[in-house]
Amino acid sequence: MKILEDGLGQLNLEYTKKQLKELHKYISEIEMWNPRYGLVNAVGETLVTKHILDSLTGVEHIRALDAETLADVGSGAGLPGIPLAIMLPQLKITLIERSGKRVRFLRNVQALLGLENLTIEEADLKVVKDKFDLVTFRAFKPIEPGIVKLLLNILEEKGKLVAYKGKMGNINMEIESVKDLAKIEKIIPVTVPGLIDERHLVLYSVI
Repeated sequence: MKILEDGLGQLNLEYTKKQLKELHKYISEIEMWNPRYGLVNAVGETLVTKHILDSLTGVEHIRALDAETLADVGSGAGLPGIPLAIMLPQLKITLIERSGKRVRFLRNVQALLGLENLTIEEADLKVVKDKFDLVTFRAFKPIEPGIVKLLLNILEEKGKLVAYKGKMGNINMEIESVKDLAKIEKIIPVTVPGLIDERHLVLYSVI
């Protein structure tokens, strides 16, 4: 699938043959399971652009934070957690997902790819006890006080929330709603190869 290789190049991401093969296998598994499990609303090149490459826009920014552990909350089909686990093998990543059928898919992918840095936790965010250096989420829920409190509960004291977000106008509204709970560290505009939609990474820290 040339669109994947081209996209990785445009994101300036170095990768091994093994990592590329793992990404291709992951995409194939999504497409195989999607009709029955409704994992994502996209197929083919749209799947690669809107979900895989979008998830990979965070790789270098997350690498720069030099963290040891990351939780992907409301992981769903494993986005962005599985692409991050493939590209950042030194980072211990936990996928937190409460849907049993989606967890079955995630565990299948983990077994197929042999991702040793990946852990899958079938749980509602409210009952998660572990704490992480980074907590990320994508297409989870809009940032609002109730959600932020739950996310901060699983964040280490000096950890950061890394939110995959869209339009700046929406981000500004969300920031205002949680300004008493979390501090904005950085808003990073990102470009997803082949996608014209506005995308940002938003980094929050505990006040």
